[in-house]
Amino acid sequence: MTQINGIDTKVIENLVENFKKNPEEGMAGWSSSVKWKDGFNAEAQVGDHKPVPMDEPEWFSGSNKGPGPAELLLSALGGCLSLSFIATASLMGIKVNSLEVNVSGQLDLNVMLGLKEGNPGFNEVDVQFTVDSEADDKQLEELVSKAMEISPVKNSLERNVQVNSTLKRNK
Repeated sequence: MTQINGIDTKVIENLVENFKKNPEEGMAGWSSSVKWKDGFNAEAQVGDHKPVPMDEPEWFSGSNKGPGPAELLLSALGGCLSLSFIATASLMGIKVNSLEVNVSGQLDLNVMLGLKEGNPGFNEVDVQFTVDSEADDKQLEELVSKAMEISPVKNSLERNVQVNSTLKRNK
């Protein structure tokens, strides 16, 4: 076992070798089920994990029982980028002492509330990586670049992802 940054790099290296031989095994499905509770309060069930609460702040008629969906989207991006950064650093043999990824963006609630035309979503998101490592600046810049390149969440946000919906009546 080769451990660096809490990652067993042998596991990742074995996956890479397996997927080179069997690319179809590299296709992985993900899912989440969100159940509305009341008001703006809902819970996401993801795998066997504890439910993730979501809500809106009181100033927006929520009860603030959890982060809002837009905050969770930013958190998903930050989480994916941090894991992409750490995976790449580990495979390159670079020790990371600490990493913080801050993600921010603005929504125009006027659009969401139908007060004007436009995009109700984020038009731009800013990401800041704060790293403590013995790596030099060039290596750290390479790690940030690679994390941005390989992050599934970042790439999903930047591309036109087709979102399909169906309706099923609960009887």
